[in-house]
Amino acid sequence: MLESIRIAFYQKSLRKTLTMQKRRRRSHNLVSAKTIGILFDATAEKIRREIMEYAHDLEEKGKKVRLFGYFSTNQPPVGHPFGFFHKKEINWFGIPNSPKALAFAEEKPDLLIYLNREECRPLEWLAAASQASMKIGFATDRPNDFDLLLETPGDKGIGYFIEQLHHYLDKIVLTKNESARAI
Repeated sequence: MLESIRIAFYQKSLRKTLTMQKRRRRSHNLVSAKTIGILFDATAEKIRREIMEYAHDLEEKGKKVRLFGYFSTNQPPVGHPFGFFHKKEINWFGIPNSPKALAFAEEKPDLLIYLNREECRPLEWLAAASQASMKIGFATDRPNDFDLLLETPGDKGIGYFIEQLHHYLDKIVLTKNESARAI
């Protein structure tokens, strides 16, 4: 009973966030995107390592990358080289109330890559609230504000998603006007 009330309040807040969204949408590919935000569930070490390797690869290609993770733990973890929030920094509905998380949502990267296949209300809300020009994430039936949804087999990991992401981003051809605005 209580959980259904919590979910109802969360869904109402998410719908409101999605309808109030006033971000400036722009198409980007890997050449035009200069800044990239990566939003992910940082609880599992294997996932953290994979995503940090990916971020390092993007940085080597000259991209400015901002990692932001969520730990589904009550105690704040220590010693991580990226921004994050944790379970005690969300409200009763599952919406982040951490100043760091809200600041991440206000940033305006060229691309926001949401690397979480599973349902995670705090991350989904943060992705919806993000002011990124172009948002990319896993295809789900849950409400979202993604501009590009990628459906990958459930047994494939983040590496496969990233491979497919690059495949499709390489296919985006920007017109002369879009290229000039992106620079």
